[in-house]
Amino acid sequence: MELGPCRVCGCPALARCSRCQEAAYCGPECQRADWQIHKQSCHRSREAPAERLQVPAVPAGPAGQAAAVAPKQKEIEWDAVRAMLGQAPARPSDDRADEAAGPAEPRVSGASPGWQSSPTHPTTPAPFDVHLVGKNNVEVAQAVVAKLKERGVCVIKAGAERAFHKAVHMEAKQLWDAGAYTSASKGSPSSPGSHEITFNARDDKVICLSSSVLDALGKKVQALKKVDEQLANFGWGIKQILEDQLGLSLTKRTPGMLSCYDGQKVPDAQYGFHVDNPYMTNMAVPDDGRRLTLIFYISDGQHWDVQKDGGALQVCMSDPRRAPSSTAEALTHPLFTVAPDCDTLVAFWSHTMFHAVLPVTGTKPRFALSTWFMGS
Repeated sequence: MELGPCRVCGCPALARCSRCQEAAYCGPECQRADWQIHKQSCHRSREAPAERLQVPAVPAGPAGQAAAVAPKQKEIEWDAVRAMLGQAPARPSDDRADEAAGPAEPRVSGASPGWQSSPTHPTTPAPFDVHLVGKNNVEVAQAVVAKLKERGVCVIKAGAERAFHKAVHMEAKQLWDAGAYTSASKGSPSSPGSHEITFNARDDKVICLSSSVLDALGKKVQALKKVDEQLANFGWGIKQILEDQLGLSLTKRTPGMLSCYDGQKVPDAQYGFHVDNPYMTNMAVPDDGRRLTLIFYISDGQHWDVQKDGGALQVCMSDPRRAPSSTAEALTHPLFTVAPDCDTLVAFWSHTMFHAVLPVTGTKPRFALSTWFMGS
């Protein structure tokens, strides 16, 4: 049964809420992270935590037996689902949550690097706004938040060593070569406000780096696990300033999502313009809680040429405080180009900033690790 994407992180969903049969999740981390929001619309109960999900029908296993879930269990048999995917059981405590922010006054200036007026071809990518190395942590956090308030997106040089980048890229590529990534879908209501969701295949494939997946992969993902931890630390590092300056309370984080766009396997692999949490748009969907998106780009240390290799990130520079009502409206604003280059970290508002992955035209797979912080 096709469940479409997890409503929190967008990874392929494995189960639905047993009460309303509508909310789909990839695992217990996203299920727990979403409960404070989902309980407001969960049909059968708004009092007890939504800890029980219903597993969809699955093919019979090697022994001719289909996986089953006891109806009275407190929580879904996530271990059984993971076993079907060849993953290891979860640890006793598998709650890895965090959270994010909201914006302020936009300031759009002339044709500086990173800006363009057409979504078809990237121009000169934007320079780094902030360098993480050699600066006071508080000053860095203040600089990042200032840029987010100004234009809704901040480009950051992470400052990791070349050897570390090579290790991260090697792990991401080995998993890709081993076929460990899974197909992902993107869902949208069939009409504004409709509960009927239409799912379409995405051009990238993904791995959700939940605690259980990280445990299962072990030494195969030591560097990726470190990056995921650093993304969490970065988000929490700007938490207090976001709260003080914008009144945004960060509370949870989704598991990291490792993605790959491969232009050789999917010609011109791309992701069209969209906003991660589109509740402000004319789609009329519920607020899923995401406020801050962090993306760390993974490459072998060689320069990524957006003209030759494609795959640039483009962000519509609309008012960072409120999302445009549609893609057409978003594209009336100037576009900001970011190269998916080694040591690049990008932060932007999940709920207001339309963005796209331009077609990957070269021969190199485009890897990135993303995470979403949720807040109110």
